[in-house]
Amino acid sequence: MPNFWVAIPDSALSDEQTKRDKSIKIAQFARACSIFRVKRIYIYHDALSQFENEDANLLKTILRFLDTPQYLRKILYPRMHQLEYAGILHPIKAPHHNAAEDIRKVRAGDVRTGVIAKVKGQLFVEVGLGSLVPFSGQGFEGKKINVKFSAAYPNLRAEEAAEEDIHEYWGYEVKEVPSITKLTTGLEGTTVVLTSKKGSYFSNVEPKLVARCRDSRNVLVVFGAPRHGIQDLLAKEGASAKSFEFVINTFPNQGTETVRLEEAVLGALSILNSSLHFDQN
Repeated sequence: MPNFWVAIPDSALSDEQTKRDKSIKIAQFARACSIFRVKRIYIYHDALSQFENEDANLLKTILRFLDTPQYLRKILYPRMHQLEYAGILHPIKAPHHNAAEDIRKVRAGDVRTGVIAKVKGQLFVEVGLGSLVPFSGQGFEGKKINVKFSAAYPNLRAEEAAEEDIHEYWGYEVKEVPSITKLTTGLEGTTVVLTSKKGSYFSNVEPKLVARCRDSRNVLVVFGAPRHGIQDLLAKEGASAKSFEFVINTFPNQGTETVRLEEAVLGALSILNSSLHFDQN
């Protein structure tokens, strides 16, 4: 099955008034993306909306914080004002958020997320086992990294994990891009899906879209902004939604004037996930 990627605007928080409400909304994004195994979240610039300058930084910081295992958070995230309400946010509880573990139970081949540390010129990783583990490889101190244990206790050693070493959902990465156009230009092996109230009903394009997605390495789902739809955002960039094959409405006959962004992410990913996995098990 393809990897799920999503793109949301840096104005995603513009319809919330307080940092508390903004933080909760970000956690809803993080939970929705994790539920549907999204591997990459793009934050694109919305050139049409007015919003607080701090919003984009708050969005990426909390998204990355929530994806980080609890045992690494104090190392990677010292006290900072963006995380004022982190304590009330629902955890993701994805497979890479391993609980504390007895170091004697770690087996060769196990994978954990860690942070590189340097002690007397030697590299180690902090992986939440109560003590640092010798690291075979390259990297800089403070780098977040996925590691595979190459030897078990008491000769525990770790090396950087390859993608094929990880067999479960291992969270998402967060990337910033200047525009939708820059993001979607030149993508190889990726099916791009724009979501819009003005798009074709999902049921009308489902067979073609599902077939295309199953033949792709990645599926990128692009969402509009709280105050501007995909068509307006692309027009501001000098582009048109008509140049995209899939512009879909996943909320036909909606009973409200608008669908909030966090609702759109959860709903669209749910529908796509269900269709892609139908009769696959």
